[in-house]
Amino acid sequence: MSQRKAKSGTGGRPRSGGKRSAAAGRSRTAGASRQPARRAAARRRTGSPTPASTAAERRYEELLATNRRLKRKIFDLYTVFEISRNFNAVRDYHSLLDSFVYTCLGQLGAQRGAIFLKREAAGDAFYVAEAKGQGPLPSRDDRLMADSRLLEFLTRLNRPVPTAELLKDLADDNERRVLGCFAEGLVVPLIYQTRLSGIFVIADKLADGGFQPADVEFLSVLSNQIAVAIENARLYEAERMATRLLRQTQQQLVRTERLAALGEMSARVAHEVNNPLAIIKNYLVLIQRSAEGNDTVREYVEVVGQEIDRIAQIVRQLLDFHRPRPTQAIAFDLNRVLQQVLAFMERPLSSDNIRVERRLTETELTVSGQPQSLKQVFLNLVINARDAMPSGGVLTVGSERRDGQAFVYFRDTGPGIPPEHIPRIFEPFFSTKGPGEGTGLGLSVCYGIIKQHQGTIEFRNTEDGGCFEILLPLSEETPSDDRTD
Repeated sequence: MSQRKAKSGTGGRPRSGGKRSAAAGRSRTAGASRQPARRAAARRRTGSPTPASTAAERRYEELLATNRRLKRKIFDLYTVFEISRNFNAVRDYHSLLDSFVYTCLGQLGAQRGAIFLKREAAGDAFYVAEAKGQGPLPSRDDRLMADSRLLEFLTRLNRPVPTAELLKDLADDNERRVLGCFAEGLVVPLIYQTRLSGIFVIADKLADGGFQPADVEFLSVLSNQIAVAIENARLYEAERMATRLLRQTQQQLVRTERLAALGEMSARVAHEVNNPLAIIKNYLVLIQRSAEGNDTVREYVEVVGQEIDRIAQIVRQLLDFHRPRPTQAIAFDLNRVLQQVLAFMERPLSSDNIRVERRLTETELTVSGQPQSLKQVFLNLVINARDAMPSGGVLTVGSERRDGQAFVYFRDTGPGIPPEHIPRIFEPFFSTKGPGEGTGLGLSVCYGIIKQHQGTIEFRNTEDGGCFEILLPLSEETPSDDRTD
């Protein structure tokens, strides 16, 4: 039995040793598998990245940067879309330019901006149309010549260019002076159908260390949109002006035809009235002679004679309106005639508590015509202004050169004229005054005299009252001032 025990004991040791060797093998295998993890943990503790983690982190950073760029591009495109939609809805030319400059300054965080455009479609230079921001800015008279090397380069390139590069390589002395205040900025060409329609300059971006490629791309897209919007606004403005001019011409033609017809009819009536008036006047003379010693009859005859003279004066005005008396035209200073009329009416106006403000140009306004006829026009307009201000007021009389013509205006602080009556104020016998206060021929005669002088006369209501405006062609002859009295 002890022998079996011994066998079993000796036999158990090998089995026990086998277990230990197997456990040792497993321990070695587990230790070997844990070594990379330990080494990785040790690298993490010491801050040493693995090649795989370094590549992944680089890829992650690249994806983040790409995502940021895409988000910025989407935001810029959406901004351009919204801005373009707003610009296309703006029809006022100056409001569009103002909005564009302010929008670019706000979107890019810049301090100054200016836009140069041609004043005429066929012009040879781009002038400052709008300039906004802080610091030095070009004046309205500063210009960039359309045929310069710098602008030809911008037209071919059709992309924003740093101002410093252009000033260094392409700009002439004038361009360096004009664009010098935008040295730390960009010059953006505004191209419409391959044609340079304008230049936009922007400068002094404080954030992000200056203008970035994303800013250049943003301005490239936006410049094309604003070029189209500016062209649309110009076309709309030109069409609106043409429509307004056509409407004014049509109204003027209708009024001229109506006045011509009324004048012809009035002249016929005047001729028919003249003959009976002459007969009545002759018989009044006979009655006056036969009524010697009868004061009552003589008084009645004088009253009738005065009224007949008034009718004869109205008839003469009708004839003058239809066919102004031909007289020899002379050259004279219009300001001198205005001064004479105001001097003549100074006392009556002062007695009616009306103050006169003279705003006459200091330069001569030489016109060709009849000074006495124009004196009658000016006198009539002053009297009309006095009648419009029965309680007193201010009459402003001014003159100036406007578009190569002499411009004269009479502005009062009266109630004005109802808009529905304005188209008829120059018609014979039309009057806004009360019964017995006017014949309705004064303005008709004024209209005829001004037309005889190749001019125009218009009325418009103002915030303070009414205003008559006269345009007369200027003359190059030497004025004969001694013949205006």
